[in-house]
Amino acid sequence: MDELKEWLGEDNQLACDILRKKYLQEGETVEEFLNRISAGDEDVKLLIKEKKFMFGGRIAANRGLQHQGKKITYSNCYVMKPPEDDLESIFETAKQMARTYSRGGGCGVDISQLSPKGARINNAANETSGAVSFMELFDLTTKLVGMRGRRGALMISMDCSHPDLDDFISIKNEADKITKANISVRVSDEFMNAVVNDDLFDLVFKRKETGEEIKKTIKAKDMFMKLVEMNWKQAEPGILFWDRITDYNFCLL
Repeated sequence: MDELKEWLGEDNQLACDILRKKYLQEGETVEEFLNRISAGDEDVKLLIKEKKFMFGGRIAANRGLQHQGKKITYSNCYVMKPPEDDLESIFETAKQMARTYSRGGGCGVDISQLSPKGARINNAANETSGAVSFMELFDLTTKLVGMRGRRGALMISMDCSHPDLDDFISIKNEADKITKANISVRVSDEFMNAVVNDDLFDLVFKRKETGEEIKKTIKAKDMFMKLVEMNWKQAEPGILFWDRITDYNFCLL
């Protein structure tokens, strides 16, 4: 009998396939895998063998590989510093994403600090293609620098007050765009109150470099219903209730 099936169960083909493709190294036996991730701790090894305990994904995949000269991480996900509103910062973020993926980590990034489409810029382009356009750069980076047995993992978020919000919500209507990233809108209490009261809501962005202010006024309920409809159709965007998240953040106490 296959040693994986002997350990995980003869009928548990899914678990066997996942472990073989994503966690065992090439040619690694179950016993070698258990020894590697338990780091010689017999108590830990027994708990894993008896299926009473298992490390998180990147630990289970990578623990011990540094002794083979591999550059790895034990953390699944990393929050990237939001790119500032300039090309150098945007491409530096892509670079950091690529390095994180190469070691097995996933990334989350917020693009709310990037100028909306049509904002004036002081270079040959005259105006920016918008925050949403740079999602394709981050998506491509995720596609190019994958991991053994799994693609890179990326979450892109945008604040509900950004003038490119409509484009952000709608981006997954195009099947060939942003195929390697999940997206979520950072929703504020102010926005949700405007939805409940059927009020207008301002989308505002001010460029530090030029002082230009881009402003759009929307019906909050209409935008919210568009978000809901897209989520129903495409399972995205998700919603991050940002004020609630901030209130519950122990790091800010």
